[in-house]
Amino acid sequence: MPDETKPQRAHRQVTYRLLPQTRDNWRRLERVLEAQRQLYNAALQERSDAWRLAGVSLTWQDQFRSLTACRREIPEMAAVPVAIQRGTLKRVDEAFRGFFRRARAGQKPGYPRFRGRRRFNSISVYSGVRVEAGRLRLPGFGWMTVRRRGGTPYPDARPVSAVLRREAGRWYAVVCHAVAVAQPEDDGTAIGIDMNAGQVAASDGRLFHAPDTRRLEARKRRYQRMVARRRRASHRRDRARRRLARTARRIAMARRDWHHQVSRRIAEGAHTVAIEDLKVRNMTASARGTAEEPGTNVRAKAGLNRVILDTGWAALRAMLDYKAARVIAVDPRHTSRTCAACGHVDARSRRSQAVFHCVACGHADNADANAARNIRRRGLALLHGEAAGVPGRGTVNTRRRMAA
Repeated sequence: MPDETKPQRAHRQVTYRLLPQTRDNWRRLERVLEAQRQLYNAALQERSDAWRLAGVSLTWQDQFRSLTACRREIPEMAAVPVAIQRGTLKRVDEAFRGFFRRARAGQKPGYPRFRGRRRFNSISVYSGVRVEAGRLRLPGFGWMTVRRRGGTPYPDARPVSAVLRREAGRWYAVVCHAVAVAQPEDDGTAIGIDMNAGQVAASDGRLFHAPDTRRLEARKRRYQRMVARRRRASHRRDRARRRLARTARRIAMARRDWHHQVSRRIAEGAHTVAIEDLKVRNMTASARGTAEEPGTNVRAKAGLNRVILDTGWAALRAMLDYKAARVIAVDPRHTSRTCAACGHVDARSRRSQAVFHCVACGHADNADANAARNIRRRGLALLHGEAAGVPGRGTVNTRRRMAA
């Protein structure tokens, strides 16, 4: 058992803007990226041929040994640091692990595919990473300038690995740091969180509204039409694609920043966080149906699905899982229909999307805040083993970090 009072080690990712600065650095990044794309496709082909021709399933250790032999025979491969090539082979292994995991679970497996030039935009580096004074050092590249607003949040942390990403004509470095974090003490505080379309409510009455990205969404649709109109493989189409990619990234970063801010404010406010155990994949399934049995209210359901996915319930829960000391997932049934004051359950009490007025006791409150208080009560009952009268499922996830 790890010592609860001793600081533990956790991994934190930090994204930097990579500034190659010189034309030689740009070209080197592009050359290494193309070489890793070809290595990825070759490793995928080797695994497929080994199974198809000999019935042998290769592992990443087998391909590491093959890589060593290839580096002796091919000077072009020996020019690329082995840490980068091993990262590419690990990506192939992760793709196959995901394929087998989905196949065992009965899901659509999705066999790993070969990557074209526009489908391979990152370089993985698993060792030899250093960050200091606005500079990043990687094997084979030396020192390169990086920039991040606010500087490095973990100046004393040890960089473990890095991923260089090319997005919309720009390069970014995502560096994973090993950070020492103290285990929080249980002060008995708990908070319930209700996740709705476009906002998140806390049991203490706080409401967190999702960022307004309507102007960026309109710009994104305009660029999508622009890309569709322009001739394929033309320079004007490439320029439109870059504009579209940059706009899409701005939208994604705005939502991600909102998720980080909300999850941090929630995690700092209480030791225990109770949330709904929502099945987002099932809730956002299409209502189109089939040709024989077409669905109903397809456009309305598509709009609701879009708002749910834009709010990002799954992303917010993932951030709470590692920021909060304890996360309890409770059954969401009837949380929005139950009165937090008297416990009466009635659908008529939910007057509208924002108004809750109990038909039994007259208690009035914001509908989402009322649901968040019910979620908090269920979470505490599940935590203390008093969930006999609480419906359905529930899980308790207490944060555990790697030992230092």
